[in-house]
Amino acid sequence: MRHRAAFLAAIVATVVVACGGGGGTPAPAEEAAKSLLQMDLVPSNNPGSVLSNGQAIADYLSKEVGVPVKAVVPTSYAAVVEDLTSNNADIGWSGAVAYVAARNRGGAEAVTVSQRCVPDLVSPTLPSPCTPQSSYPSIIICRSDVAYTGALNDPARLTQLKGKRMAFGDPISGSSSIWPKYYLKKAGVDPDHDFSKAVSISSQSAIALAVYNGTVDCGAMFGDARQGGPYRTAPDIFSKTKAVFNAPQMVPGDPQYVRKKLNSKQKAKVAAAMLKLGTDPSMKATLLALYSIAGMGPAHDSDYNIIQSYADTVKPGILGEVVASPSPVPSPSPSK
Repeated sequence: MRHRAAFLAAIVATVVVACGGGGGTPAPAEEAAKSLLQMDLVPSNNPGSVLSNGQAIADYLSKEVGVPVKAVVPTSYAAVVEDLTSNNADIGWSGAVAYVAARNRGGAEAVTVSQRCVPDLVSPTLPSPCTPQSSYPSIIICRSDVAYTGALNDPARLTQLKGKRMAFGDPISGSSSIWPKYYLKKAGVDPDHDFSKAVSISSQSAIALAVYNGTVDCGAMFGDARQGGPYRTAPDIFSKTKAVFNAPQMVPGDPQYVRKKLNSKQKAKVAAAMLKLGTDPSMKATLLALYSIAGMGPAHDSDYNIIQSYADTVKPGILGEVVASPSPVPSPSPSK
């Protein structure tokens, strides 16, 4: 009898384990592989340029992953977060803050990170050979005729910007919104009330040109968004504008991430394809044109832990308030 009881107990234990534990509901089955993947990219550059370069990347990934990939440029960073966390998109390109917002909602896993050249802000030039790195500067530039004195990395000097016309980026952009507002607040400057005018512009190239054209006095952006498109449009932008602030703490690099519930085999293929993309010489020009990316390497999730404290200083709970914008920019059909 003792042997029979032990045998029956072993069978019961096996069934319990197979069902996911005693008394609990069975673990949900893994999501099936998809026949089409959607890749969302934030509109931090000219949306048309982001879309065309993004689709070239989507086509590259499609060949590596084995299914069509469609590039979409939603109207805001928040819309990218919403797409990834509501299962509308499978791959995301955004700044670090938007990624953490998506991660906090259990919807995203970083796989790779953008690497950029750190510019010389004292004697700015066009991009030159460098060793790309994952973190990058958050800077504020002003028109050259705007009075400003003090060291570039001294937040206390930011009080000189009170009363100016100021441009920020998307509300959950790290380099053009969260970082500059964090340091402004630390210096005693209220980003919402201490400027004569404060506007939000998603495209950081457009922020650079708004300063150059005199639409605003100063603007926050990643360093150095004046390169690329703004320089081609206005070759004298470096003489007509100047960097006045370079945040002491650099922003964690822009991650590329996947939807958490994506089929595990497809997720592994996307991660491998992203790593290959970041080192493929044939895609170098496309990445540079997309978001000034010089390379891509593996992402380390711990690098983004700093985001929460910066965001909460700017506006407590802002990462939990991320909601979608109404509609995406139209996208082309995926290449076959």
